Amino acid sequence: MAGSTKLATRFPEKLADPETPGAGKVSVSIVTATAQVEPSAWRIEYSVHNPGPVFLWLVVDESLVFKRDGARIELSYAREPMQPGVQVFGYFVPEVIEFLPGETVRRRIQIAWPCPLNDIWNSERLAAPPPGEYEVSVRVGFASTAAPPAARVGEDIEAPVLRWQEEATSLPVSIEIPPYSVVD
Repeated sequence: MAGSTKLATRFPEKLADPETPGAGKVSVSIVTATAQVEPSAWRIEYSVHNPGPVFLWLVVDESLVFKRDGARIELSYAREPMQPGVQVFGYFVPEVIEFLPGETVRRRIQIAWPCPLNDIWNSERLAAPPPGEYEVSVRVGFASTAAPPAARVGEDIEAPVLRWQEEATSLPVSIEIPPYSVVD
């Protein structure tokens, strides 16, 4: 049955994971998570809230960094360190949007299984976890200025961005990866 949906869950708004260093400045919560059976995919909507009195800038790069540890999956849209050995011709600072005090931004993502990944940021080119139930969280990056500072003498090309960015992660929610096929 093409396009059938197996699971659609709406979650109550939750604060960001308190273990994340940026928690308190920004809160992240998964609002809905839907597993589609055919073709196998996830549709996730998450919200990011700036509860503070200051302007922030939210990282909105489209590069997904996929992290899996057993039955836990983190979908990171924060700027992550490049993979060892990656050589880039120029380094681009993350794309950001202004994030007003009290503002809530909602973002929607769709992940088809298996999920192609950018190997600049991920150790594998394809995320293909086995079908089953997972605890899933979303990580975002944000900063107090629109752009990172200039590099320090002798500093790695990405160090200013990683020093500039703060992060916040949602609490995990349960969602199933339906069966899918990997085509070589």
